[in-house]
Amino acid sequence: MTLELQPGESRGYWKCHVPGKHFKQAKANSKINNVRTVVLLDSGSEVSIIDATFARKVGCYIDTSQSQECLGIGEKLYVATGRTKIKLTLAGLLVYLYEVWVGDDLPPDYQAILGMDSMVPAGIRLDLGDGSMCLPDEIRVMLHGRRQVFSDKARPVCVGEHLTVEIAGSVELPLRLREADNEKLWLTRGQSWVPTLMKGPGRLRYIHITNLSNRKLILQRDVQVGLQLSEDRVPRQPGFVSVGSRRYAEWQTLAWEATTDAATATAAATPAGDDG
Repeated sequence: MTLELQPGESRGYWKCHVPGKHFKQAKANSKINNVRTVVLLDSGSEVSIIDATFARKVGCYIDTSQSQECLGIGEKLYVATGRTKIKLTLAGLLVYLYEVWVGDDLPPDYQAILGMDSMVPAGIRLDLGDGSMCLPDEIRVMLHGRRQVFSDKARPVCVGEHLTVEIAGSVELPLRLREADNEKLWLTRGQSWVPTLMKGPGRLRYIHITNLSNRKLILQRDVQVGLQLSEDRVPRQPGFVSVGSRRYAEWQTLAWEATTDAATATAAATPAGDDG
């Protein structure tokens, strides 16, 4: 079995750089019947289950006339021995009332499992890269034991002054970016221009902007071309790529094609000199 990259493939971006952070369960802080608790958000489960001991503690009435066999909880067949109705509160203000199964001996680090029968009607979306869940009206809540991956404390990188870029031309921005050990630069493009990061002496970096259009390009000083973030963060805004990524390489191909096509067209339009 070969593990080398095939033509057209590129390595995906690994967010996690901290050992032990790759496979954390999606758990959320919540309240059940107004009692603080932790629930497991299980997209692989079709049913929701609450621990029987905890259900009695919060005053749930358990209907033991119903039972349900479940797989995936522990190594053996798990049997839920009843049904009950609960009041679940998320984000401190959103309340959900519904029936769940009741079972014994759930793992001690959470008191209930929310399966797809609960998460879909509640409109819960999991953002595992960000370590958060998103509720209706775009209410975003960090998962239990997770910290934010996306950062609102980004330093925007803008053009800095009014610039004109000729057709198929490029300009160097009046910026001197010093690469820090704990920061990473993410770049974005416009409809008719793409950026290129150029290395300078030491840790200095420069940004070139290439005009892809067939007309002069005007860039205002507040046009954003990038973001500088802590190295373990990623941009929330769409359209930003890391230097060296496949998308960034596609942008560089566009820049090369624009300048090459223009040079070819200029050479073809120049009359050849007489041979004497």
